[in-house]
Amino acid sequence: MSEHLIIRLNSQPSDPIQWIVWSPENKEVIASGELNSAEELSSLSQYSDQRTVSALLPSSDVLLREVAIPEGAARQFSSMLPFIVEDDLAQDVDELHIVILQKTNKIAQVAIVEHQKMERWLEQLTEAGIYTKRFLPDVLALPFHHDGASMVEFNQQWLLRFSEYQGAMAEQEWLPMLLDGLVADAAKSSIGDKEQETSEEGSDEDSLAYTLHSYSPCEIDVANTKHIKESPELVMQLLAEGALASKVNVLSGKYRPQSSWRKHWRVWQKVILAFGLVMVVFVAQHIAEVQKLEQHSIALRAESERIFRDVFPGKRKIPTMSYLKSQMKNEEARLQGGSGGDDLLTWVSELAPYLAKVPQVKLQSLKFDGKRDELRLQASASDFPYFEKLTSELSGQFEVEQGQLNKNQDQVFGAIVIRRK
Repeated sequence: MSEHLIIRLNSQPSDPIQWIVWSPENKEVIASGELNSAEELSSLSQYSDQRTVSALLPSSDVLLREVAIPEGAARQFSSMLPFIVEDDLAQDVDELHIVILQKTNKIAQVAIVEHQKMERWLEQLTEAGIYTKRFLPDVLALPFHHDGASMVEFNQQWLLRFSEYQGAMAEQEWLPMLLDGLVADAAKSSIGDKEQETSEEGSDEDSLAYTLHSYSPCEIDVANTKHIKESPELVMQLLAEGALASKVNVLSGKYRPQSSWRKHWRVWQKVILAFGLVMVVFVAQHIAEVQKLEQHSIALRAESERIFRDVFPGKRKIPTMSYLKSQMKNEEARLQGGSGGDDLLTWVSELAPYLAKVPQVKLQSLKFDGKRDELRLQASASDFPYFEKLTSELSGQFEVEQGQLNKNQDQVFGAIVIRRK
């Protein structure tokens, strides 16, 4: 369903703001209301989602002008325009946003708005979470009648549209003077055509009358006018229908609407930010884990090099880790004695508990003979009985052959040969 949110912005931030949600397909008002000030604009964000938003500008803040294009200057007119209108304006043109609404060979229809007000309106909408692609002077949303002007009362003021790109806002007390001026201008511009029609077709008072199409009750009597009371309806509904039919848009130049991705960004912003935070935490944890593993790897390498240098005291240089591994494997094979039986490490692991039972015996060296599958221990102790105790412990599991024991000063030295039973 195609629905549109139309917001009439205020001239001052504290002024009320009218709004309407209109369905052109069903010719139906979905919702409407009035905000006390611009501070309440955020309450309309719920209506702006999934709907096209158009903003009506108060015509008291928009100057609509008809500008003559100098002869031969059609191509350069856009760059010349600020200098052409500068003398008629009370402000520096650098402070003004000037938009060409329509251009022919001789005449250009122009809208002029202060940059300060354009920026304030856009900032108010952005802060409220409302995205719009259209700014339109409210008087140009009134119905356009070729035979005169359309007018409607709005917030104790009158909005008038008297040509396709011209209109004005007037206080109640100034309305008669404005209408008199419009009638006089219309009479001057059409008097030649009217005289010709009169000579050909006869006098017709209605054809000379300037028609006022009023969409609100109006008791003002203006000479040389014909007053038509149009069917009354909600003012915002009338403006909404006209805004959707109009192609006028003062959001141009630096205010030109950007891609609609910003609107979708608002919808997904929280999800994307949350996902981003999760990814940041995940990456941080991953980096911390990698650093931890790298530190552990460095520690393992340092320990491996320390063991390598203990095993090979004469080799201090370790060019690569593959070199370290190959040297350690070669040494392991050498210690295994080249046999398919138990290796030295197996013997040592089995021997360790027995040595722990007799700690007085200190192991001096080991010699493993893989072919004979025997292990020769060179040890020392403070006295002979400790050798006997160790031999006794080992005899339960192995065949033990104790060699000659020699005493040197206060230490006893001897050899023990161990075989599998």
